[in-house]
Amino acid sequence: MRVLITGATGYVGRAVAVALAGAGHEVDALTRDPGSDRARGLRDLGVRPLRGRLADRAVLSGILASADAVVHTAFDPDDPVGADRALFGALADAGRRQHLVYTTGCSVYGEHAHAVLTPQTPVDDGNRRARLEAELRSAGLPHTVLRPGMVHGGDARSSIVGDWFREARSSGPVHRGRRDKVWSWIHVEDLARAYTAVLRAPEEHDGRTYLLADAHPVAPLAVVEAAARAVGSTDALTFAPVEDEKPVYRVFDRDEVIDASAARGALGWTPQESDVLPALPASFRQWSAARP
Repeated sequence: MRVLITGATGYVGRAVAVALAGAGHEVDALTRDPGSDRARGLRDLGVRPLRGRLADRAVLSGILASADAVVHTAFDPDDPVGADRALFGALADAGRRQHLVYTTGCSVYGEHAHAVLTPQTPVDDGNRRARLEAELRSAGLPHTVLRPGMVHGGDARSSIVGDWFREARSSGPVHRGRRDKVWSWIHVEDLARAYTAVLRAPEEHDGRTYLLADAHPVAPLAVVEAAARAVGSTDALTFAPVEDEKPVYRVFDRDEVIDASAARGALGWTPQESDVLPALPASFRQWSAARP
């Protein structure tokens, strides 16, 4: 199968692109700069970088003409809604019924009070990502939605764990918001395997939504402390209000516990990598090696 992936030079996208190529797919990566170090690294791993942007409808439509499926992991900070809508529109224009694997996350539930999150848990209709999921369903395009928990592992590029490594090394560890909150986590390599599982038989997962996490929720406070130990920081842990957190993470100032049994059953998917706490030392080494 020829698969077009967006966001392949990013943290999650790179892992997914490499996993798809390893599973025998022909993988094309949409990227603004095929000559970048990240894009050239993908080429060495069997992924073909193609110049293009989601906002360029004509170029995107031309690239989609040869794709059998699309994996969307990109996030356009300049126009996140417009970029995703452009992809939906280009797929509709293509008329080839390519299957879209669409990435969102637990932010779709908003400021909820649910003890456990499942695909049936009501979303926050005012949430941007929840609205885009609804638009995708209404468009009638073949698709599967993946909602991962907090992603860790690998070089932690653009992840909250990477932020904690950086902060612990530069100024000391900081925990923001509620101290008692608990989150579900997923290793980036396990997340990548879920995408390959969907594309083994995409028609079986059309219209389905899967939540993805390992079976061991961990308090972010414990992860901040362990990340500081991995870095070798001897600075005291400090605490700050959630208002000091990056905007993208403020919605998670509550328990975010995922029931991933639907994905395990339907996809035949089981997490294989280390849970977040034991994975931190290896992840820090990769994070550190990737820094200039």
